[in-house]
Amino acid sequence: MLLLLGCFLPENALAFQPHAYSGLYIHQLAHFFLIVSLFFFAVKARQTRLASLKAWQYIIAGTWILILWSGATMIGHFLDLEIENSMHLPPGTEISHLYLRGWKETLYYILKLDHLLAVPAMLFFHRGLTLLRKGESTLSSPRQSHP
Repeated sequence: MLLLLGCFLPENALAFQPHAYSGLYIHQLAHFFLIVSLFFFAVKARQTRLASLKAWQYIIAGTWILILWSGATMIGHFLDLEIENSMHLPPGTEISHLYLRGWKETLYYILKLDHLLAVPAMLFFHRGLTLLRKGESTLSSPRQSHP
C-alpha cells in the first residue's frame, strides 16, 4: 500500500547524484568494473555463434551503449568535484539564465543528460530479451550460421 502511495506522491528523482568524497572512490571503482565486465561480455558474445541471432545483436548493442553510459557518468562524477559549489543548485531552484564559465561546466551539464544513453541501452536489452523469450532464433545473415 505504501509503495502504491509513493507512486502518486513522488519526490524529486535525481538520476545524476553527487556522492560524498570518500564514497566517490568506491562508486567510481564500481563504474570501472562495470565497464570492464561489460566490455569482456560484449567481446565474448560477439565471438560466439549467439552473435548471429537477432536477439543477441540487440543485447550486445545495449551492452556497448551501457559502456558509454558508465564512462560518461564516471567523467561527470569527476567533473562534479572540479566545478565550483556556486554552480550546484538545489532541486526546484528557478534558473533565470545559465552561465557556463568554461569547458568543464559545459561538459558537466551535457553529461547530466546521461539518461539519453541509459534509456536506449535498456530498450535494446528489453528488445533482445523479448525476442529470446518469444523463441526468436533466426540468423541475421545465412553466412554466419557456422560456430
